[in-house]
Amino acid sequence: MSGSIKFMGTLQEPWIAFKVLAAGVIKPQVGLKYAFTNGADFVCMGMYDFQIVEDVNIALNTLGKITDRSRPWFG
Repeated sequence: MSGSIKFMGTLQEPWIAFKVLAAGVIKPQVGLKYAFTNGADFVCMGMYDFQIVEDVNIALNTLGKITDRSRPWFG
């Protein structure tokens, strides 16, 4: 576990992960799962208008499968 994940896991308030897709290098399924599993309560990710529906569906699907989250949900 990285130092950032460890530190952020101690916070008792919601936090937002950003750049979870590394400008398109990481697939949404991978980036969102990593962010939410490691404690992010929200993500801020850039996308084009034609990607919104697909990315929201990926996010909802990913959130429905998170069972091994490292901290409680806040927010």
